[in-house]
Amino acid sequence: MTPTLAIIAPEQFAPKGMDGVDGIESIAITDAWDSERGFTSIINGLFIYADKDVVIGPGISKVIEKALESDIPILGSDAGMHLLNVALGGDAARRTPTHALDDQSRRNRNSIFLAPGAKVSSTIGGSGWLSINCDHKDGIAQSGLAPAAMPAAISDDRVVEAFEMPGHRWVIGVQWDVFGATRMPRGFDNILLAFVERVIGE
Repeated sequence: MTPTLAIIAPEQFAPKGMDGVDGIESIAITDAWDSERGFTSIINGLFIYADKDVVIGPGISKVIEKALESDIPILGSDAGMHLLNVALGGDAARRTPTHALDDQSRRNRNSIFLAPGAKVSSTIGGSGWLSINCDHKDGIAQSGLAPAAMPAAISDDRVVEAFEMPGHRWVIGVQWDVFGATRMPRGFDNILLAFVERVIGE
């Protein structure tokens, strides 16, 4: 039986989903979720994706709550990380001008700390301080992180760049766009690969 990945994403992305990823069938959350019955089929993973400031409709919190109860892998990427944080009881993202492109369209470099022993750092393959190019107008303050979440990567100005949920098999939110992670330092693209492996069951 082919593993099924449910996707919460803007309409222009959701129908395509993870097409091209071997071994996974991807469906939009609108085809996998019923407000009365919950998930209408067996779901092996949940992917929450939004580029920059895209707003996705209501009802996300209930979907994430059911996914957590099922203990399936969950990945939130880019603004999808913000949606995941709010659904888990955290604050909405706030403006982070020092993490966005400047007037000359140059990326800002920020120092971030990858927490040793966290799933994110072990997946990326390193921990400690490193410098990355940032390009996001909004971000999650450390004080606004959901109570059950743990910061896995945090910038020197206390903006959360990645978080995870201890006690769950694989629930991770990352500030970067996992589809553009090849522009990040080596290993950052491993997050999407590791998520896919867990959905498939490897």
